[in-house]
Amino acid sequence: MAIVKMNKFTLLTFESQKEKLLEALQNFEGVEFINLQEEQSTEKIEEFKDLVKDEVDLKCAKYEENLSKLKFALNFLQRYIPQKSGVKAFLEDKKQLSYRGLNSIMEKNSWENTYSDLKEREVKLNTLSNERTKYETEIKSLELWRNFDAPFKYLKEFKKTSYFIGTLAKQYEQELVSKFKDEIQYGHFEILNSQNQDIYIFAMVHESEKQKAEELLKNYGFSYATLNYEEEPRVLIENYSAKIKEINKEEEIIVGEIKQFISNVEELQLAYEYYNNLIIRNYASNNFLRTNKIVTICGWIALENNKELEDAVIKTIGQDYYLNFSEVSEEEVEKVPIKLKNGGFSSAFESLVEMYSLPLYSEVDPTPILSVFYFIFFGMMLSDAGYGLIMVIASAYAIKKVKDPERRKTFKLFLFAGISTMIWGTIYGGWFGDLLNYFGIKPPMLIDPTRDISQIFILSLAFGVIHVFVGLGIKAYILIRAGKLKDAIYDVLTWYLTLIGAILMLVGIGGSLGKWLLIVGLVGLLLTQGRTAPSLGGKIGGGLYGVYGITGYLGDIVSYSRLLALGLATGFIANALNLIVSLFPVPIKYILSPILFVGLHLFNLVINALGSYVHAARLQYLEFFGKFYEGGGKKFTPFKLSEEYIKITK
Repeated sequence: MAIVKMNKFTLLTFESQKEKLLEALQNFEGVEFINLQEEQSTEKIEEFKDLVKDEVDLKCAKYEENLSKLKFALNFLQRYIPQKSGVKAFLEDKKQLSYRGLNSIMEKNSWENTYSDLKEREVKLNTLSNERTKYETEIKSLELWRNFDAPFKYLKEFKKTSYFIGTLAKQYEQELVSKFKDEIQYGHFEILNSQNQDIYIFAMVHESEKQKAEELLKNYGFSYATLNYEEEPRVLIENYSAKIKEINKEEEIIVGEIKQFISNVEELQLAYEYYNNLIIRNYASNNFLRTNKIVTICGWIALENNKELEDAVIKTIGQDYYLNFSEVSEEEVEKVPIKLKNGGFSSAFESLVEMYSLPLYSEVDPTPILSVFYFIFFGMMLSDAGYGLIMVIASAYAIKKVKDPERRKTFKLFLFAGISTMIWGTIYGGWFGDLLNYFGIKPPMLIDPTRDISQIFILSLAFGVIHVFVGLGIKAYILIRAGKLKDAIYDVLTWYLTLIGAILMLVGIGGSLGKWLLIVGLVGLLLTQGRTAPSLGGKIGGGLYGVYGITGYLGDIVSYSRLLALGLATGFIANALNLIVSLFPVPIKYILSPILFVGLHLFNLVINALGSYVHAARLQYLEFFGKFYEGGGKKFTPFKLSEEYIKITK
């Protein structure tokens, strides 16, 4: 399997047919448009230079307004309708509906009434919320004066008396009280409240001593409080609290009404998909060029779908079109969108390649080879048959429940990872660590990880050598395919000779063969790795640097020792957990041990599975891809139907 062969299409049709054609192409879901309106594109294509940019239909503004209303309604309802959670919700697929069925439903969809009802209730809730906030603010302010036990309106009735109500710094409290008593003959001073660094006071004096009291308070930083109330603070607080309770009750009634709209969620979602499709369809025009009557469309399509596209065009607009297919030119290689096509096993690992970077159109798809090595490495790192069995059961159940192709690929990845883990767990004799030993059962094993560590280490390095050599082999294939046979000899064969010679010498087999292979390989590197340098000094420097590169290869191979380290870590941690669980005395053991066993081993499974996932990917990205892979491809994103809430079928 490989990168799907693509070609470019050019489609001309009448402007009057554009809307029908775009609807058909959206249902076709097999083309990606090229933006002809970009300046560079129009300059390079001679026959397009006299065309003008196509535009979005004026009706699109109304579609966007409707979509905005629907977004509001759905988001608003989401606050009040219980959301699904747990495994069942995670595995639930989107509802499927045909495109024709969607259009039929929209003819009698009353979403606008639902929107109006929800908007009305939102306005009411906002009004109530604002009122509650206002009363809460008033209460917070009045709480500071709660100890003032008379209506505020009485203060306005004083004839021969002046009053002072406000705040000042707490640090002056004792000094001010003392001076007030000494200097004011006819007055009353009262501290109503104390908070943080301030005190809240009320004072009144005879009119004859008003100026003296003002001067005294001013010296201590007195600040007047603005209290525009009539009633006593305690009474006001009670009244406002009662009003807040009324608001809360009214809110509960409105929220109850909103929850009744749960049955309208689906009609809103369907309307959302309908208008979103119209908007997507309209904005596609921003890729096209046109004259007064003709629209020009260009894009990418898989070579195998050419006939299907032509049939779809004929079925939609008859013979009123011009359609041409052209092969990918050398200048367009980096622009071609990438679509991978692999078998049932390899396709599950495509997400790993995409997570790093899709290949360029001129490269090879590394997925089939990556899938084999990732399968081996993941299981070797997790290496517990019990953990693998859990992954297999959980993934198989998810695959059975889920129908969405992309989600199924993810679950298949973990299914294969679980199978590999079971295989390596059986080789190592690990079933939830050494659990079976506690029941007097000694599981069969091919390698004992507690004794044969050196054997596992050698096996890990052997996998590393094979992995690196395969990467170099792919590099040679790419160079030979591009007609660069000499480069394949200089950059691959020399490394094969060098590395094979070094390995033969290290393991002490092959006699003098290893030494001669190493010498030939190093001389070859010295003479060829600087060949592109313009000067003799540059060639010599490049050659020496190429020879130094052997340390990088040795480092790459040694890094595969993580296959040993992570595999042993999983097993030894599992053994330690079993020991902890077994230490509880009877009868507590029979109650706590099962709970602890499940919890601790699930934790160990998750942590080490995550580590295996990351480190198995790392070996692919650095040690493997570094030998041949450039990447940088852009994913094929076809012009298709919206699937935000509903899976729309053709």
